[in-house]
Amino acid sequence: MNDQIKENFLKISKLAQEKKSQVELLYTESETLKLGYKQKKLDKFESIQSQIAGLRVLVGPSQGYAYTENLSESSLLNAFNEAFNNAQANAQSAAGSKALSLVKPEAMQITEPKFVTVAIEEKKKVAEALESNCLSQDKIQSVPWAGFSESQGAVRVLNSAGVDCQYKYQGYSAYAYPLAKDGESSKMGGEAISTRNFKDIKVSEITSAAVKKAKEKLNPQTLKTGNYATIISSDEFTTMINMFEGYFSAKQVFEGKSLLKGKIGEKIASPMFTLVDNPLDENLPGYRPFDSEGAPSKKTTLIENGEFKTFITNLEYSEKMNLPHTSHAARSPAGTMSIGCSNLLVPAGKESFDQLVAKYPQTVVITEFTGGLHAGYNETTGEFSMPAEGLLYENGKLVGAVDQFVVSGNILEALKKIVGLGDKLNNGASGRVCPDVLIESLSFAGA
Repeated sequence: MNDQIKENFLKISKLAQEKKSQVELLYTESETLKLGYKQKKLDKFESIQSQIAGLRVLVGPSQGYAYTENLSESSLLNAFNEAFNNAQANAQSAAGSKALSLVKPEAMQITEPKFVTVAIEEKKKVAEALESNCLSQDKIQSVPWAGFSESQGAVRVLNSAGVDCQYKYQGYSAYAYPLAKDGESSKMGGEAISTRNFKDIKVSEITSAAVKKAKEKLNPQTLKTGNYATIISSDEFTTMINMFEGYFSAKQVFEGKSLLKGKIGEKIASPMFTLVDNPLDENLPGYRPFDSEGAPSKKTTLIENGEFKTFITNLEYSEKMNLPHTSHAARSPAGTMSIGCSNLLVPAGKESFDQLVAKYPQTVVITEFTGGLHAGYNETTGEFSMPAEGLLYENGKLVGAVDQFVVSGNILEALKKIVGLGDKLNNGASGRVCPDVLIESLSFAGA
């Protein structure tokens, strides 16, 4: 079979050699189908196809980027020349730095998925049932967001050092966010799932969980200002993870933006807290057998029993900072090189939800950060002050829903105050897998 991308890249590699430079190509292709029903009618039927190639050119310590959606030889050569010129333009700012390197070829295990064809009528049935199942439940007024999507594609990295690696993927996602109403009170809750297997989409389980989450928020009380023991639900602790995951990046350390600088080997969290990045978990959306430079992926423990173990690196920052190379290069074909996690996992604890809420006389369970991550988080200090909704428990018994409060603290201090982990994990739809997390005390501003 003719491999036009490889043939064109070999010509670009030859040109790069003539210009005393190195070149790397990141190629992605994808096909996505999105289906959604509203008021029992097909509201969304969207099919999107894309392909894009991003070139990175290294000239000594300098690098430049360009991308193209046209994969013809002439377009790729134009992109190379643009990236080469960008690298030359950046040469002055990189002067005095060590010359950059490309990843060298290594053997790796790549599992190719068996692409499964699912009839379009089966997909429509799922999308329709995500709405209709919710609407059939008591107190559900409407379903503002519900839908099904299928995606498949491929990622490929080639470089002038000899790397040529590729993997393919196929996955499905489904979600439902119903609006519950009781008298004057209206609240929305939801549930989402991502999976590699179409048969894993259990519509009744998704909609039952979504309806439960919406209805339990109804008729909330206003929470009184004070300090409370706090359970952050497994779905919402993903927001907490997103707050601090950037601190693990060696690039942020180098730029003076990480609060973890100089803390390797220190206790930065509760002894019961462990955090692992596992890009090799094929069941999670962040699966990748190699990173954006073509380096073989590996499982990396970031925090073990509260102890900070390592920063994550791409090749540039591994060499620049004399750190282990953890294969965490991250970029899109249209973006520049950075460092990022894939699938982050907090192992489950041994306590049930009922055991967690019974540990303190009063416990607030945060079920939603209503403003999202950027509503009140300061990455520079780790301080957060975020609007949220939840449930109030007293002596292990549910009092009711609470809202109109702001929860505040410091993310690194909160990690040290973890005193309990639930025995069940969320479904990992976001690539962040974790249990319910009990924190000894957080500050709440309410009534």
